[in-house]
Amino acid sequence: MTTRKLGPWSVFPIGLGCMNVSWPRGAAVEEETRRASATPGIQAGLDAGVTLLDTADIYAPAWNQVGHNEEFVAQALSTWEADPGHKEKVLIATKGGITRSDGEKWGRNGSLEYLVGAAERSRDRLGVEVIDLWQHHRLDPSLPFETQFENVLELKSRGIVSEVGVSNYNAAQLSKALDIGGGPDQGGLISVQNEFSPMYRHDLEVLEICEDHGIAFLPWSPLGGSKKVNRITSGEVGDFVSMAGDKNVTPEALVLAWLLAYSPVIIPIPGATRAETIRDSVSAADITLTGDEVDALTASLPESLPRSEELEPSPPFRE
Repeated sequence: MTTRKLGPWSVFPIGLGCMNVSWPRGAAVEEETRRASATPGIQAGLDAGVTLLDTADIYAPAWNQVGHNEEFVAQALSTWEADPGHKEKVLIATKGGITRSDGEKWGRNGSLEYLVGAAERSRDRLGVEVIDLWQHHRLDPSLPFETQFENVLELKSRGIVSEVGVSNYNAAQLSKALDIGGGPDQGGLISVQNEFSPMYRHDLEVLEICEDHGIAFLPWSPLGGSKKVNRITSGEVGDFVSMAGDKNVTPEALVLAWLLAYSPVIIPIPGATRAETIRDSVSAADITLTGDEVDALTASLPESLPRSEELEPSPPFRE
């Protein structure tokens, strides 16, 4: 089986983003739907070879249900009918650094006290002694960047997490983080989780840095997000529909195959709640694209959507 590097691990080329199960107004917020569709769906992906599940503490239907998705992932994995050896190969990546409080007030906190507490709570909800991969979800604009990344590394030093990654870092921030803690070979960060899709390709410089250092790049919303994926499947964006027809695959699977071919460090994490959709995503690992086909698909894309506000406001660097 073809795999991709994620720090010290080799994982299936396609991971699964689990946010949709728990997001407000999501397709599987109701327990009955989760039990009937989402849990079997995730387990179908595991049966098909998936070895990376992505979650976060903040993925929840409401502010007073923080940790909802982590608990779901833990339950789906624990009830998966597989032998212990297969279960041990599954990595869970979670995230922290966003706050959510009474009245749906959202914020960010990069202090050491908060990040340690958040990671410890995630560890408890996941039912593990050490979190496989913990990623800094969002930067706190009130603290110097360097202080926050040093706090992230402290989680590993304290043995709360095995490996660390970051999310929504720009190129300057990623370079600074590498100066502070190094990459996978130095025991530093092993992953970057930024938005990237046929409609959103702003972080090519970040991707280049990841390639140079062997850091896994995990695109979130790799299909453009649930509200935009129909622009691809309708043929409005790119030539995925026509090429998918020629190859007898779905446009969604072809997008994921394009991402895999785009860079050897990319590990897409599409979100889904139904077994048939998840199996289709997994099938992308078996789609072969030539260099010319990748170039043709890329050339067919329009300019990217406006840059996401997820990178703002940006924290200051130390003087």
